[in-house]
Amino acid sequence: MERVTIKFEPRAATGKGPNRKLRANGKIPAVIYGPGIEPEKVALDAHEFNLVLQSAGTSAMFALVPTNGQSTEERLAVIREIQRDPVTRRILHVDLYQVRLDIEADFEVPVHHVGVPIGVREGGILETHRHIVEVRCRPDMLPKSIEADLTNLKINHAFHAGDLKLPAGLKLITDPEEVLFSILPPKDYVEPTPAAAEEEMAQPEVIGRKKAEEEEGEE
Repeated sequence: MERVTIKFEPRAATGKGPNRKLRANGKIPAVIYGPGIEPEKVALDAHEFNLVLQSAGTSAMFALVPTNGQSTEERLAVIREIQRDPVTRRILHVDLYQVRLDIEADFEVPVHHVGVPIGVREGGILETHRHIVEVRCRPDMLPKSIEADLTNLKINHAFHAGDLKLPAGLKLITDPEEVLFSILPPKDYVEPTPAAAEEEMAQPEVIGRKKAEEEEGEE
C-alpha cells in the first residue's frame, strides 16, 4: 500500500488554551499511540495535513517523520479519528495509531460501489446506508478502498457487508448482515405477486391453444 509522509513536531503544553494557540498558529494538536508505545503528543502542520487528506484520503498508510529529521526509525501509522468543528468543519485534533507491518490490526476501509444496478435501470433509487467497513489485516495488506459490485441489485433488495468480495488477507469485522446499499422503489412501483407471475408463465399455453383452435376452424 502507498505510504504518505506526515511531518510532526513534539508538543509539551496540553489543554484547551495551548491547543487553541496551536491552531491559531496553523498547527493541529495530535496524538500518536499504539501497542507497546507510550502515547506521544505532537503537532501537525494544518495546511500540509489537509493537502495530504485531499490527495491520499483517510485510509492511507502514513510514514511519520519528525520535523527535526533526527529519527532514523521508520514509524508507520493510520488515522484512527479526526475531530472537526461541527460548524466550520475545521480539524481540531487527530488520533494517529502506530502499527507494525507484521501484526494484524483493525482498520476502517471505504467502500466504493461499481456497476449500474438492475433496480436503478428499472427506475429505482440507490440508497447508501454505510460507506465504510471494518476489516482486520496486516497493515501492508490494507487496501485504499473495497469495491461493491451492485450490478445485479434489484428493487427492494439490499447489499450487505457479507456480500463484499474482500482481497486476500482481509477478514471482515463489520457485521456481515449490515446493510451497505439498497434499492428503493419508485412511487408508482407495484411489487409483482405470485399470482401475476403464474399468469405470465401460463400465457404462452393460452396463446398456443388459441392458435390451434384457429387452425381447426380454418379446416
